Amino acid sequence: MPFGSLSVSNTAIPQYAPPYPVNGSDYTTKTVLIVVYQTSLQCVRHFVPDMLELDDEPEVSVMLLDHSMTSFGPYNEYVHSVKVKYKGDTFDYFLSLILDNDSPISCGREQFGFPKKLGNVELALKTGSTVVQGYVERPTGQKIVEVGFQPEQKVMGKMEKSIPGLNLRVIPSVISGQSPSVKELVPVNIDMEASEVWQGSGSICFPEPSSFDPMHEIKVVRYEKATLLRNASLAIRLPSKVFQL
Repeated sequence: MPFGSLSVSNTAIPQYAPPYPVNGSDYTTKTVLIVVYQTSLQCVRHFVPDMLELDDEPEVSVMLLDHSMTSFGPYNEYVHSVKVKYKGDTFDYFLSLILDNDSPISCGREQFGFPKKLGNVELALKTGSTVVQGYVERPTGQKIVEVGFQPEQKVMGKMEKSIPGLNLRVIPSVISGQSPSVKELVPVNIDMEASEVWQGSGSICFPEPSSFDPMHEIKVVRYEKATLLRNASLAIRLPSKVFQL
């Protein structure tokens, strides 16, 4: 009997029509809204793997991003993360990402371990008030997160920063009772720059909480900084190592 002729390579499946690039990705992002707050250890520790360290009042970040163009096409995205330490290094450990484009969902989950799901994310600068507002729906019609931002001052100059992120990448075994086929921590740097930066006050609420996406359990103890970025660009490159578990 004849065999197939497709040579298996290090690209996404289906290999005859890969759904996403595997050499990193680039983003042109119209708006990034970042709200940072402190939570209690009890509110977040059950979401964090047991090899990662947390502060007594961990720092949590919520981001809404309006990507006008990316390596996957345009989409909107919500990101929820918490500061952790692993072997002495500090990372933003990603808890939940919701977005409206299937290609970066597949890439983020399969290649990098981002906990991505499909949903609806909106971000509106013009609201008829001083408040910029965004929200997340999952499923569409159930508003599980609302984020607000009131600008207070524009920061002179552009911003450049790198976010050292960390994901738990697990691929379950198809054999019942077996350990995962893949179990590792993946460090992912997100390089970000923006030509326009605003600082102000942030607000987060969870109007229609869902046990299927329980970020409402990570309650606000105290707000920290809030930032709005305009005309931003982001990049994710392949890491040089992973941490096997």
